[in-house]
Amino acid sequence: MKKHLVLIVNIVLILAILGGVFFAVYRASKIAPEATQPVSTVDEVATVDEAPTEPQEIYTVGIIQHSNVENANNVYQGFIAELAANGYINNNNIILDYNLEEDNDKCEEVIKRFIDEDYDLIFTIGPFTTKLAASMTTEIPIVFGAVQEPELEDYVESNEAPGGNVTGVSDYTPCFEQIDSIKLMFPDTKKIGAIYLATNENSVTQALIGEKEAQTEQVNIEYVKYPVKDADEIEAALESMKEDGVEIIYAPVDAYINKNIKPIVDFSYENNIPIVCGNLTMLEKGCFSTGVINYPSIGGAAGDIALDILTGKSEPATTPIAYIYECYLHINENAMKKLDIELSRDILDIAIME
Repeated sequence: MKKHLVLIVNIVLILAILGGVFFAVYRASKIAPEATQPVSTVDEVATVDEAPTEPQEIYTVGIIQHSNVENANNVYQGFIAELAANGYINNNNIILDYNLEEDNDKCEEVIKRFIDEDYDLIFTIGPFTTKLAASMTTEIPIVFGAVQEPELEDYVESNEAPGGNVTGVSDYTPCFEQIDSIKLMFPDTKKIGAIYLATNENSVTQALIGEKEAQTEQVNIEYVKYPVKDADEIEAALESMKEDGVEIIYAPVDAYINKNIKPIVDFSYENNIPIVCGNLTMLEKGCFSTGVINYPSIGGAAGDIALDILTGKSEPATTPIAYIYECYLHINENAMKKLDIELSRDILDIAIME
């Protein structure tokens, strides 16, 4: 009996030991995967947080401006403001090389340096620097500001699809807005007469644009064209306007008309017929009003295009020429008095009096 008791006790002890071993093995198998993972110390975590980040790419942009005039300066300021607004000035991740050179040869030297030093992009202000840069490189992207008709100047294949390394923002004459301003200031106007040089392709185009806008449902004013070929025809055109009952004279940007603007202005004052002209130069010579493009916004739009090209979001070849439709109404205060014109307070509040 005692032997049987001892045997039973031994068997129970053996089973208990074996059970403990099996439990230990089973538990170890469950926690082993977790136990084999490294445990991060405070120092190791700090090392991960302080790992060096990818350095930001630094872009080099060469800026060349030929004329030290207000419009060109405003384009430059708008360009810089747009880069700053997008964080590309304060962060020092863009290097700007600005050059104002009114000497043609020095302009060429500057652009050559941009090319030799393999700048990422060239920003040209005005038609002269754009034409020069486009003739000197077909590799470096060129973004321009304030070129009126890039397609006509052969900088690009077309305004919609430039096709090469040049694109940018036009400072087209805002013919649409200038015609719209007539409806705004003189809503009862029935007839507009446009005078321009018949052989000036750009003037002819502006006159046609003006006609198209006058014929829209919103404006709906009769529009008669009076193209001239020389100074003698100017007087004849003015007499025809008087006989035809023209109420507003439209004089688009035209070097010849600008040069011979005095008899047109004299006619305007004598017959109380306001002249809505193409630019501020003509306004200063006695015309009544004009609509002028906002030049800082041209620079801003050029800045947006430049950043997209630099960061690989777009390419010059497929970036259409941009047009700015923000326009300021300028009124010649002296002409307003001579013509004895009164405008509503709403119009005077938005106009810039010269």
